[in-house]
Amino acid sequence: MTSSLTFADLASVISALELAAKTGGASAALFVWAITDDDHGWYRSIAALDPAWTASALRRLQSNPCNWLAHAARSSEPLLVQQSLDEREAGDQDDNHCARARAVWLIPAPLPQGSDALGLLMLAGEDAHCLDAISRLMPVYRALALGMTDWFQRRGRDELVQRAHLTDRDLELLRRESLGQGSKQIASALNTEPKTIDCRFHRLNVRLGVASRRDAVWLCKRYGLL
Repeated sequence: MTSSLTFADLASVISALELAAKTGGASAALFVWAITDDDHGWYRSIAALDPAWTASALRRLQSNPCNWLAHAARSSEPLLVQQSLDEREAGDQDDNHCARARAVWLIPAPLPQGSDALGLLMLAGEDAHCLDAISRLMPVYRALALGMTDWFQRRGRDELVQRAHLTDRDLELLRRESLGQGSKQIASALNTEPKTIDCRFHRLNVRLGVASRRDAVWLCKRYGLL
């Protein structure tokens, strides 16, 4: 089992990413925390060292389909990929920095149970030989990917709780919904009326910005609240 690293704030995450890239011989580094179930998909990202390659990689991630994200969604195993000349030229034909990044380590972080989010650490270099140190230190890089995934999830969880003013009572409703309990069962367990439970769910959905109880459950699972 790969352990993870713990980060206190954004500055420590960025510093760790830059140090990891330099230690591994990479000329560019990018970490994304992506949501995989949306029709369009979305992600948050942190980058280090080479903004030109980062911009090219982000455009690639926005393409549909993106085989880098597809690998991270189906496997937790690191993968070394070679960017073909066509891929590099399609990204930035006039950017020499982008053209030099020919090998990329993809280091996924396993999906948290019940979550539709994933983390992917990408470390790019001029060739595979430049990135030899990464393969030797892979447990460290996998721990880094896990730690960054955990940090993004915790940050998103805190933002969601504050924005929607979530309470323990709200989360109890959602836990019971996730177990398949309907309004009558929940009302009986909480010694109240089914219509009261329906009203509470309606107000909760509005605060969370979702259309249904099911969506509310998935949103909270995404951030590890359930």
